[in-house]
Formats: sequence, C-alpha cells, structure tokens
Amino acid sequence: MTESPTALAISLARGPLIGTFLGLILYGVTCIQAFFYFRTYEHDSWRLKMTVAVLVVLETTHAAMSMWVIDDYLVAHYGNVQALTSATWSSTSTYTLGLLIDFYVYLYFTWRIWLFTRSIWIVVLMSALSISRTVISILATVFSVLKPTWSNYLTSYKALILAGNVLFIVGDTFSATTMAYHLTKFKSWSHELPRSRPRRIDVLLNRLLIFAVATGALTSLVDLIALVLTLSQPHSLAFLSAILVQTRLYANSLLASLNIRNATLRAYDNACSPLELPAISLRFARPSDLSSMSDADDAARGRVRDVNKSGADSWQTTHVQSRTSPQV
Repeated sequence: MTESPTALAISLARGPLIGTFLGLILYGVTCIQAFFYFRTYEHDSWRLKMTVAVLVVLETTHAAMSMWVIDDYLVAHYGNVQALTSATWSSTSTYTLGLLIDFYVYLYFTWRIWLFTRSIWIVVLMSALSISRTVISILATVFSVLKPTWSNYLTSYKALILAGNVLFIVGDTFSATTMAYHLTKFKSWSHELPRSRPRRIDVLLNRLLIFAVATGALTSLVDLIALVLTLSQPHSLAFLSAILVQTRLYANSLLASLNIRNATLRAYDNACSPLELPAISLRFARPSDLSSMSDADDAARGRVRDVNKSGADSWQTTHVQSRTSPQV
C-alpha cells in the first residue's frame, strides 16, 4: 500500500472515530430514556423491564468497546501503520455486538407488529429478514480479521458488505411500511363507525403513525448513508460511522416507543370529537361592526356599573337604617 500514514488514518480511522463520537452522544440519550422509563413505568411487566435492562447493558458494553477500539488504534498503536491497516478481534467483537443489538431491537418491533396485526406471514418475513441480515453482516465482520489488511478485506468481501447494507434498508423500510399500512387501514375502518362515536381514536392512530414513519425513515436513512459510503469509498471504513450511529438509533427507538405511551394517552384523553364541542361560529368583522360592538360593550358595562352602584347604595341605606333603628 503506497498511501501515506496521514491518508491511511483518514481513510481507515476517521469513519470509526466519528461514529464513536456520535454514538456516545446518542448513548447519553439512551441512558436518559432508560432512567425516565424505570421512573415512570414502574408498573410495567417484568418482561418489558428486563428487555430494557438487557438493552442498557448491551449498549453500555458496546459504547465501552467502541472507545477501546479507538484507543487501541489511535493511542496504544500510535504511528504503527501495520496496526492501523489490519482488523483486530476487538474491532470485530465490537461490530458484532452492535449487530446483535440491532437484531435484538428488530425482534422487539417484530413482536409489536405481531400484537397489532396478528399476521403470521409478516412475522415470518420480518424474522427472516432480521436473521439473514444479521448472519450476513456478522460473517462479513468476522472475515475482516481473517484478511491481512483492511484493503484486502474490502476488496474481497465487498459483495457481502453490500448485501448486508441492502438487507438492513429492506428490513427497516418493510417494518415501518407495514406498521404505517395497518395503522392507515385501521384508521379508515374507524371512520366507518357512527358519527356519534368519539373521534379520539384518530388522535391515537395519528401519533402512532407519525412515530412509526419517523423512526423507520430515520433508520432507513442511516442505512442508505452506509450504503452510499460503501459504494462511493470502496477502500475506506467511512461506512462504519453510519453503522455505529445506527446501533444507537435502534436502541433509542425502542426506548422511545415505550416512553411515548403516557404522552399518547394524555393526547387521547384531551381529545374530543366534533360532536362534543359547542357550536361556535367564527367570522371576520368589518371595522364598522367592531365600532358598533365596542359601543354596545361600553353601554353594557355602564349598565352593569349602574346596577352595582344601585345595589351598593341600597345595601348601605339598609345597613344605616338597621343601625339607627331603636332596640326592642
């Protein structure tokens, strides 16, 4: 390899370094969300609490290993070109753990979609996508340490890396699209109910729809960025920056789906149907109408003041008479 040490550092270390920095920021968000969940939803089932606890442990381990890898490459082996150009078992273990976190979160969302749709074929398809993309990506990660240099690895297993990226895009897009489709379908069905029914269900479905589309679009966008970086920089590890961020987004999307429940219920309780609102007519007024309304209001205020004054005078007169009347 004829590249200078500076060019090698830019090509091989900048992507993981940026991904680690951004991932640690999102890890802080993960900790805040986990703290909020355990303080707010104390009465959740032990299964949900265990799911969050395991996720926090995995995320904490992954964050620590990400820092360890960066320290190993850029500090412990500073100036060692040979160490920079080859993969290690620490880097392989870190990226494998991130893929397992992605698999863990995707299974959670598969379970949630199953609860909502009760469709076997959707669950089977999502499970197949999740298992296939995880296995392919882990194989691509393990093969990195079997090659002498990153350049040889990126050249030899480019097709495997691209296959993993594409499957991640397909899986995230499919899960978000499936949830959005069934929410929209249920919303259209709810509109066929009698108009006397409250329309609070619209508020609930709209919030769920926005959340499903937003989280799915965000993770799919990061997957697409990883794919673009893989294609545009075939001899660089820049795509790892998006993959490290992707893991944190998965974890935060799971926690957000749990923490958003109270806000959704409040919006549902505060919403009311059109038939529950009083009939109010709103219209624009001309300046002449405003002046006449102002005169009418002044007159009304004057009458109120007169009534209050007369009532006060009457009370005062009665009070004085009661004091001057002789005692019996």
